Amino acid sequence: MKIIVISGSAHANGASTYLADRFIAGAIAAGHQVDRYNVVDHQTNFVMVAENEDPIPQDDDGAQLLNKVVAADLVVLVTPVYYYAMSSLLKTVIDRFYEVNAELKQTAKQVMMFATAYDPDEHVFDSMKINYGQLVDYLGWHDAGTMAPWPIPRLINTASGLMT
Repeated sequence: MKIIVISGSAHANGASTYLADRFIAGAIAAGHQVDRYNVVDHQTNFVMVAENEDPIPQDDDGAQLLNKVVAADLVVLVTPVYYYAMSSLLKTVIDRFYEVNAELKQTAKQVMMFATAYDPDEHVFDSMKINYGQLVDYLGWHDAGTMAPWPIPRLINTASGLMT
């Protein structure tokens, strides 16, 4: 299976990056082909649309990513939650999907979302889950699952206790 993992975290050692790392290790061990795209490490411009509503293709790293998304069987979206939504880094990439919208809607891809939050509010993921569900429905993809470990302080304390 061809998998593209798109990480919208700006933190190399953050919790969502850790989730992506663990998922990738498991997928590779299971024999899958995995590509990773850390948005923060690439030039990914905002989506541009002409007056006739056609997308304006861009000459940046995002163009290469879009080819990988089109070719993938599974798309994994990874993000920290900021203000009850996905990171702006990940949102920028998803907005760029508009450039290959027709191709994406013609393929029955699987998609997963991994999200992390430090906020102790139990509803911190609610609006993001709604947005994710709408994206999945719009593209006609299959939701292969979500992972939203919460709250991060408790997870950190639990992990620290396991290591002692």
